[in-house]
Amino acid sequence: MQAGNWFAYASAVAAVAALIFSPKRLTKLEIYATYFAMIALTIYTDLFFGLLLDLYDFINPDMTLSDLILQLVLPPTAGVLILNYMPRRKKLFVPYWILTIASAVFFEWLSLKAGYLVYKGWSLFYSAAVYALGLLFLRWHLRFIRRNGDRAGMR
Repeated sequence: MQAGNWFAYASAVAAVAALIFSPKRLTKLEIYATYFAMIALTIYTDLFFGLLLDLYDFINPDMTLSDLILQLVLPPTAGVLILNYMPRRKKLFVPYWILTIASAVFFEWLSLKAGYLVYKGWSLFYSAAVYALGLLFLRWHLRFIRRNGDRAGMR
């Protein structure tokens, strides 16, 4: 197995362990909805930028079963963890937002160094912008679930 695969699988195991053992601030509905929203968002983003525009690869030029499994575990688990600790107040959210973007870019840089991710026209700058928008989406997503879950009697 290539070093990049080891890095990705170790990261996925660490993320799942962190999720299992972290105190939960989210309801089961919020975790469930976020997990599947993140799967869809990640797969569509990677299909568009990675496969269609061919701006990056995950080790292999073609998506493999291991890539798909990692896409179903690592980004959604990270998304749930990020949302779990996301502050509600805007004053606290901005520093959290910046730190989370920086952490995600650093993790992606490690993915590049490990050989799991290979750029072919993409850059860390583009990723930072995608992460910034993704975090804003997650913040909106949680508000949407909480507002509509209350109305539907789901909380």
